Amino acid sequence: MKPNFTLKKKTADVYAFSILLLALSLLLSFINIYNRPSGDLYVSVYIENQLVNQYSLYEKQTLTFEQTTYPILLGDIVLAIDDQRIRIEQETSPLNVCSEQGWVATPGLPLICAPNYFMAVIEAPIL
Repeated sequence: MKPNFTLKKKTADVYAFSILLLALSLLLSFINIYNRPSGDLYVSVYIENQLVNQYSLYEKQTLTFEQTTYPILLGDIVLAIDDQRIRIEQETSPLNVCSEQGWVATPGLPLICAPNYFMAVIEAPIL
């Protein structure tokens, strides 16, 4: 048995739906812009889910986390901080996935080296 109604798409409906989507995307953009963390941001480094240290995001530096200091690592990990972004320059793992991730500048988006139990993330300072 067929339904007795048909859905007719009118030009006005398409325009109304497009305007509604545009308004929603603008609203979400404003929420994203005004919801960013205020103040200085830091690079937090975690090994085995333990905070190792926090480093300034605004200072160009190259940090090496050595396997001799952190025996759980498969090898030395080199973290680069430059131009308010971070990346893993060098690491030892079977697939080298975390060094291929490239630069990250988004707060809250982590660089994770799963086989090494290593994570670096841009975030507000922990008090």
